[in-house]
This record gives sequence, C-alpha cells and structure tokens, in this order.
Amino acid sequence: MAPDVAAGVTVHMTRNPVGVITSVDDTIVELLGWRPDQVVGELSTKFVHPEDHATAIAAWLEMVTSPGLTRVWRGRYQTSAGAWKWVETVNRFEESDDPVVYTSMNHVTVEQATVEEELRAREQLLSRLSDALPVGLVQIDVSGHVTFTNDQLHAIVGVPPAATIEAQLAAVVVEDRSLLETAIAAVLSDQPVDDIEIRLLLAVADAPTPPDAHRVCMLSLRALTDGDGIVSGAVGCLSDVTYRVLLRRELEVRASVDKLTSCLNRAATLELLERTMVTPDETCKGNAVIFIDLDRFKSVNDRFGHAAGDSVLMATADRLRAAVRGCDQIGRMGGDEFLVVCPGVDSSALAVTIAERIATAMTTTVDLGRGPVGLRASVGVAWTAEALHPDTFIAQADSAMYESKRTGCDGVTLFTPTCQPATI
Repeated sequence: MAPDVAAGVTVHMTRNPVGVITSVDDTIVELLGWRPDQVVGELSTKFVHPEDHATAIAAWLEMVTSPGLTRVWRGRYQTSAGAWKWVETVNRFEESDDPVVYTSMNHVTVEQATVEEELRAREQLLSRLSDALPVGLVQIDVSGHVTFTNDQLHAIVGVPPAATIEAQLAAVVVEDRSLLETAIAAVLSDQPVDDIEIRLLLAVADAPTPPDAHRVCMLSLRALTDGDGIVSGAVGCLSDVTYRVLLRRELEVRASVDKLTSCLNRAATLELLERTMVTPDETCKGNAVIFIDLDRFKSVNDRFGHAAGDSVLMATADRLRAAVRGCDQIGRMGGDEFLVVCPGVDSSALAVTIAERIATAMTTTVDLGRGPVGLRASVGVAWTAEALHPDTFIAQADSAMYESKRTGCDGVTLFTPTCQPATI
C-alpha cells in the first residue's frame, strides 16, 4: 500500500477564542485537501465529525481557561472530498490584547486512529449504558470535583451538572450532610461505602406532607485507584428508594395499627409495653397502664347493629386521644377493650389522675343518627416503679377494671392486692 503523503505534514493555524479559524498555511491542502481561503473565517467545529463535537468542545474549553498551557486533542476532520481523517491537534492559548489560539495539526496513523476509535467506542458504550441505568452515577476526583454524571443522577437530585460533589448534592437535608461528608471522606481513604440513606429536600408527588415528602435515596461509593494503587477519585451510585420507604412505612403501620380506631393493635400494644418496661427511664419514674372496658357495649350492637358499634368504638378512640398525655399510647386490645400505656409516671396518684381524666371523657353520649347513646366505661389502673412482666402488669390493670365494673360507680380503681385477679 502506498504511504499517505499527508502522514508527515504539519498544518499550522490560528484561531480566535471562540474557535473561528483566522489563518492557516498551505499545508492544509496536503493534509485535508482544503485551500486556506475555504477554511479561514469558518468555525473549526464545522469540519469536526459530529460524534467528536463533545470531546472537541470540552478540550477547547479546558484550553481557553488555562492560558499558556498546551492541550492535545484527537478526532476526525472532514477532507474536501467528504471523507473523514484522524488528526491530532496541539493547541496553546495566548491571552493578550488580541488573544489567539496557536494550533499545529498532524495526521494520526491508522494504528493510533484504531486505538482512539476503540477508546471512543468504549466511552460511548459506557455513556449510553450509564444513561440507560435506573440509578444515578457520579464520579469525582480526590478533590471532590465532579468528572462524570449521568442523566438519571440529575433527575434524582434535581440539580444540573455542578463542579463539585457538594454542589451536585446540594439538596441533601442538613441533618444528613455530616453523614454524606463522612461517606465521601471514607471512600477517598479507600474504604467501601454501602447503602447509606440520605434525604433530599425535594417534594415527591403523591407523598405525605413534609417531613415525609423528602426524597429518600441510597448511596454506595467505591474508590478509584491509579496504576500504583493510589486513590485517584471515587464513583458513586445513587438510587431513589422513596416509594420503597413509603411502602415499608405503610406496611409497618398496617401491621401495628387497628384499622377501625387507628389505635395500636393488641400485638403492637404488648410489644410497646414490653419495651417500656425493659427500657430504664432516665427520670427514674414509674410506669402505669390503664385498662378501659366499655359498659353495655353489646346492647348497642344488638339494638343498632355492628355499624353503630363501630361508630361508638371510633368515638371512644377519639375521646381517649383527647384525654391522655402526649407521651401516652393507646391500644385496642380487642372488642370494646382499650389499654393506655403511660410511661414516666412518678406516682400512683398521678396514674389515678390520668385515669380519672379518661373516665370523665368516657362519660358522654354518642349520636348514632337514630338517637343518642350513652357512653360509659369501667376503668382500672396499675402503677409500678419496679421491673414487672408486661402480662402481670396488664393483669393488674384488668383486675382493677373488673373491680370498677363490679362496684358500678363509673369511677376509677387503682390496683391493690385486694382486687380480684384477672387474666388477659
């Protein structure tokens, strides 16, 4: 094969800072076939292959922001015959009253062009693949400057391409910023970071109101190293798990809340009481449980039907919520029985005061649409400052409640050893 006559040709040209060719020597005819008058005054990107525009523009911007330094770019230029030829340009920007870019252009050999094309093909494959992934990708150097992002990352974080990782993740809530900073410091120390949860200040469509409207993401990071094993940067993967978290919370609520009254269900109430009893109280106060049983509830169901009974139960739950303290938790134990768990109660007298407030709230009427129905309840309370098994504690309150029901005084009974035993 005859050697390419342009292989040893060097073209010298000048361009202004925006890339317009201002002068070129006659050797361009040998290299690309164009006469100087055909290219002078034209933007150099006019002759660059469309697939190489991005790298050409990126290299140009890097050069014009670094006056006096030499930058090299390889890509395809169009010949006068319409073919594409691989060239290497060496560019230097000189800043003065009349700023100019000095360029020398040489033909790239077939072997060099093949390697360059393979690299471009791989870069394009990785770029297309990253944009097709349902997760956000980001690459940073050791200074925290962003060197790559994919489209999905910007869609998740709601921030356009930024120079630094801090700016790119500017939407992270204040409470999670230290967690993010710790993760970045760890990965740049060559430590893997897996699935840390961070929240973004971005409203999520159809999500509950703030703070639950924060977008919740999982971030994993891995270090990048050079040939000597020294950390040169990191790559991160960001997944939007907002709806997964919302679904998990909804399932947790469904598993722990009584659907009719929105109180805790029996299992969740027992679990709460067990945690309350085994967790030491910082104030060294005691705990109380209050057992509530609606009086004559069966007659409401028999007379008005189960829908009316449900209305009474919902009204009971509402009145209980209005009567208890903010730290107290209400559970429905089943049927018409409720239990209030009261942590941090420093005396049996205070426990009785809370129970009396509940008993007063239960002494009312409920309008069922077919006439008012009297609402009454028997209330028993147990208090302890000692370690006590939850079943025993509930049984004490239940015994006190049965004592109230036996006396029929619509009052409150505090458990004492003289109360009749009861089982749960």
